[in-house]
Amino acid sequence: MDIEIQLVMRKAEQLYNIKLLHRIHMGGSGNIIFAAESGQRPYILRVSKGGGSSLAHIDFELNWVEYLSLRMEGIVQPIRSVNNRLYEVIESDGGAYVLCLMKKAEGKLVDCNNPAEFNEVLFSNLGALMGRIHKLTADYEGNRPCPEFQWNGPYFWRRDIAIPDELVRQGEKRFLKEINALPAAKENYGIIHFDIHTDNFFMKNTKITLFDFFDCQYNWYAADIASAMFFMVQRGAGPLKHLSEKERTAFAESYLISYLQGYLQSNYISKYWICTIDLFMKYQMVDEYVAASNYWPEEDTHLQQRYLDWHRERIAHNQPYVYIDYDNVLDRLPKVPFI
Repeated sequence: MDIEIQLVMRKAEQLYNIKLLHRIHMGGSGNIIFAAESGQRPYILRVSKGGGSSLAHIDFELNWVEYLSLRMEGIVQPIRSVNNRLYEVIESDGGAYVLCLMKKAEGKLVDCNNPAEFNEVLFSNLGALMGRIHKLTADYEGNRPCPEFQWNGPYFWRRDIAIPDELVRQGEKRFLKEINALPAAKENYGIIHFDIHTDNFFMKNTKITLFDFFDCQYNWYAADIASAMFFMVQRGAGPLKHLSEKERTAFAESYLISYLQGYLQSNYISKYWICTIDLFMKYQMVDEYVAASNYWPEEDTHLQQRYLDWHRERIAHNQPYVYIDYDNVLDRLPKVPFI
């Protein structure tokens, strides 16, 4: 292990009164993650490289997460250092390292291939959890949108990645025009997680604990709902699952009905915002196209091309990620107002 990282580890143990156990390797993460313990209690240490503007975002992230974790269950709790700070900065010759410690979530990752775990109960509980997050966030004192942390601001992950395909670029332009015309007010726009998928929460029995808020941003709450749905459909009925459109629709509608039944137990949402889910998922297809173009993990370039072509076709022809009969969905829900 790098001598510099070993130095950071030693300082982390002193700053948090913990013992670091081993490194956890997570694909796609730009952070360094360690398992840790204090007494018999398990923790997770996250080490992020950088300072300046990235430090401002970590401060933004952890203050929001602490606010949520102190007011509801299902959110991993940040642990303050011996200096009573939500994060610590270690300076070294190689730059700055930002440390933050979290309680380890109970449970395990959901097995998406196991119907006993990946089912309507999970989807409903996820909806209830996100409904509570959105409701609490609307009243959060720090929920004051600023350009720096907007969904399309400086932290937008693909801000500097060019899209060579003209049809995909034109599709993105079309989706952005529609998104930018949406109303943005306290009740529908605020801080969201925007990376909720089955790698970012643990489940114990049926209880969900959400973690990895590193990509949090100001965006529409409906975008958070749509992003979670995009990932769940990807897991259960994605383009590489060899399912018919009818089968994909059946899965998506079943998911969305269960999810919204849970969401409406803890928060309000109108028909207007439910019907924007298609738009946000269309825009997320562009994200997925760019990610698959640049970070495809497989060696099989034929599979990659098939995946890219599927998304390109949908984007170019303004087709939804999955066809949903929203009248059918709304008929299965408690009565909700239009606006």
